[in-house]
Amino acid sequence: MKTLKVILLVISLLAVFNYSHAQEIHKSSEKGKSTLGVGVGFPYGAIGARFGVNVIDHLTIFGGVGYQLSGVGYNFGLLKDFKSKTATQFYLTGMYGTNAAIKIEGLSEYDKVYTGATFGLGIKINSKRKEGNFWDVGLLLPIRSSSYKDDERQVENDPRISEFTKAWPIGITIGYNFGL
Repeated sequence: MKTLKVILLVISLLAVFNYSHAQEIHKSSEKGKSTLGVGVGFPYGAIGARFGVNVIDHLTIFGGVGYQLSGVGYNFGLLKDFKSKTATQFYLTGMYGTNAAIKIEGLSEYDKVYTGATFGLGIKINSKRKEGNFWDVGLLLPIRSSSYKDDERQVENDPRISEFTKAWPIGITIGYNFGL
């Protein structure tokens, strides 16, 4: 966990430095522009799509829906990106929606999706060929619900279950977004 804190601190400092020395507004960050993306991770509903609209320069409101192990996954939230002279922009994000799932073959009583808040940071890599398009790569910290934690303990203590993989404490997201 200490390594994660150091990584987050370095990325945050780079983002602040990048913001204070930048002048250009990328098309993907302009007020009124919208995007449709496909990808994996919580912002895309696990494996799915995300739609975003820039409500002001560098602030996007988004919603995503997709396939989650045990059903439909969704999230809605905000993404704040920072000005940059290069094609790469740092961002911070916060969202609410699906951030965990349990699926046990043959024991459907455990199959469930769980919701909660998720926070993260990452980079947007703006396309030089098609303005408004960008790659989205990020790290996410989900806040798991007590319901998920209780069910996870129950699964671990169920003698009928020999293998169970817990949800990762950190999430990863990657997607490609098309300017509309």
